[in-house]
Amino acid sequence: MRGRDRFHKFKTVLDIVIRILRLFPRPALKYAWTLTDLLPDTAGVAMRYCLLKCLTLSCGDNVFVGRSVEIKYWERLRIGSNVSIHKQCYLDACGEIQIDDEVSIAHQSSLISFQHSWEDESLPIRDNPVVCSKIHIHRDVWIGCGCRVLAGASIGSRSIVAAGAVVTRPVPSMTVAAGVPAKIIKSIRKEGHYERSVGT
Repeated sequence: MRGRDRFHKFKTVLDIVIRILRLFPRPALKYAWTLTDLLPDTAGVAMRYCLLKCLTLSCGDNVFVGRSVEIKYWERLRIGSNVSIHKQCYLDACGEIQIDDEVSIAHQSSLISFQHSWEDESLPIRDNPVVCSKIHIHRDVWIGCGCRVLAGASIGSRSIVAAGAVVTRPVPSMTVAAGVPAKIIKSIRKEGHYERSVGT
C-alpha cells in the first residue's frame, strides 16, 4: 500500500488527533516533536504529520517527515500535499519557506531562508543583522541528499537538484542543477513542452 493510500485510510483518525493536539500550547507541541524520534516508524511519521498541521502556517495532506528533522520558525513554513522530508534535514523558515505539492527532499539537506550581513565594520560579522529572504520550492521537485538551499532561492517545477548541490539563485523549471554553487547541467524538457517560468 502506497503512503498516500495509507494516509487516506487513516485520515479520520489523524484528524481527531490533530483536534486534540490543538488544545495544547505551542511550546508543548514543539517539545513533543523532539520525542517523536522515540516512536516506532509508522507512529512517529503519523505524529509528526499531526504536529506539522498544528504548528506550521499551512500543511497539506500526506506529508512524510523522517526522524531528527529540525524546524525553526514553524509559523513561517508552508508545506503542500504529498511531500516527503527525510531524516536529519534542517529547515529555518526565518524568511519564510514554501514547499509546494509532490516535493521530495532527501536526507541531510538544509533549507536556510536567512543570511548574515557584514556591512557594519564596527561589529563582528556574527553581530551584524541577518537578512531574511523567502525560499520557494515549486511543485514536483526532487532535492537530493546533502543539498543546501539558501535564502532567496527558488526551484522551478519538475526540477532536480543533484546531491550535494548548493542552491543560491533561481533554478528554472524542468532542469537538473548540480554543483557548488548549483548550475544548470541539463534540461529534462521534452520537445514541444511549454516552459513555465519559475514564478508560476
